[in-house]
Amino acid sequence: MKAKFRYGTGSALTIVLIAAILLVLNLISVNLFARLDLTEGKVFSLSESSKELMRNLNDRLIGKLYFTRDLPPPYNSYARYLKDQLEEYQAYAGGKLKLEMIDPAEEKEELEAQRYGIPPLQVNAMENDKIEIKKVYMGLVLLFEDRKEIIPVLQNISGLEYELTSTIKRLSSKILPSIGFLIGKNGPDLDTELTYLNQTLSRHYRIRRINLDEGDPIPRDLRVLIILGPKKKFSNWEKFGIDQFLMRGGKLAFLLNHIDVDIQQALAQRQDLGLEEFLSNYGIKINDDLVIDVQSNRIGVTQQRGSFTVQNIINYPFFPLATDFSKNSLMVKDLGTVGFNFVSSLDLSLASAKGLRFDPLVRSSKRSGAQVAPFDINPYREFTPEDFTMSGLILAATVQGSFKSYFSDKDRSELEAEIGFVDSTLTQSPETRLVVVPDADFATDRNIRGTDNLAFFLNMVDWLSQDEALISIRSKQVTARPLKEISAGTKKLIKHGNTFGLPFLVIVFGVLRWQIRRRAKRKS
Repeated sequence: MKAKFRYGTGSALTIVLIAAILLVLNLISVNLFARLDLTEGKVFSLSESSKELMRNLNDRLIGKLYFTRDLPPPYNSYARYLKDQLEEYQAYAGGKLKLEMIDPAEEKEELEAQRYGIPPLQVNAMENDKIEIKKVYMGLVLLFEDRKEIIPVLQNISGLEYELTSTIKRLSSKILPSIGFLIGKNGPDLDTELTYLNQTLSRHYRIRRINLDEGDPIPRDLRVLIILGPKKKFSNWEKFGIDQFLMRGGKLAFLLNHIDVDIQQALAQRQDLGLEEFLSNYGIKINDDLVIDVQSNRIGVTQQRGSFTVQNIINYPFFPLATDFSKNSLMVKDLGTVGFNFVSSLDLSLASAKGLRFDPLVRSSKRSGAQVAPFDINPYREFTPEDFTMSGLILAATVQGSFKSYFSDKDRSELEAEIGFVDSTLTQSPETRLVVVPDADFATDRNIRGTDNLAFFLNMVDWLSQDEALISIRSKQVTARPLKEISAGTKKLIKHGNTFGLPFLVIVFGVLRWQIRRRAKRKS
């Protein structure tokens, strides 16, 4: 009896001791600046670009963190993580980052937060054994010289480093670099079809609309020109302006719908933009095809069954989901998935012959194919395995080097008659770069969310403008990782394994257990 009592007392003391140790360790860990990041790509660790930005601050940066004290879960963990992250920024700022933690509980602090544009939020909180609505603040104000940036609500840990670093970078840069979108060619409109892209880019760049139809040259201070989804044929004057922009060292992005598709009418035909010879001069050829892929996005289709209309969700191979990215390119190497709509494939064999360097950024999966005219884009079409015998078709690429002018070998008298002057024509560019994607729809509002399409586009602009500090941070965010496509036989094996495998293992375990007990009884 005494032995049992001593054993029980000892066990209780052990449990109490372990609980006390865990409590002390927990209290210590809350106040220690240390984290173990086991995520792929170190999502929760400060990147070298952020550290370098803080080291190079040329003036004092003040961060005012307006967070209500004793936030209810899960917001309390956001506050702790944000505080840790800002202290890590502070550690690399060399004394140039001053942090102020402010609880807007008093009227003075609350009015100050609201003057900065930080709104009160309403969250559910468990108090006195019941759920109550609590007013809280979760915002950040950054002050640098005579400028300020406000992040009104900070309640998302994913992408926090990108949010902070891009804001600090924008705040500490006196002039935003200029990028241009070519307009006047009936392409997607920045204000109605590219609104999300327009708003996001405007935070880091001065966006300018370039209309070559009006005869104006491309401004010399423009870093990047984006040609997105034109539908009108290019004149020699327009091609001349684009060519000379490249010859001056400008950077170009060609995002072109090579095949014009009307999905409602199930029609698709090659679009003549007058750029075939022009692009081949820069080592680029867009094939007259549409890529199909087993690894594809899903679309909703309506079918009539008797008197009923049925809505089905089906895989549509003309909307490839790309997961094969160049490991050599900072632009794409950390992306997860990029979705395309009616994309053509690229042939870059001309680039090498011209002494240019090319990098296939994005490729189709191992089970893909290329459809040529006449195109059958009917969603109800039945595909066979023979349609997907290709792999690694190039869906996006970069070309770099010193480019020869498209007009260097042209007849000057004809050009002068059409363009007006060619005396100052540059015939060879300095080292420069361009990107080509045979699909423009991937960047529109209806397609840019849900995959890494936005990150891909923003990384592309950063790479072209040679401002690559944010690329690695943006790509660190948690991204979609689709399951790899498996064969029908493997699917059946997994299905039947899940259905019958576990019960079979339980039966085997039971039989073995019964046999062991039976032998033990015989021995006794």
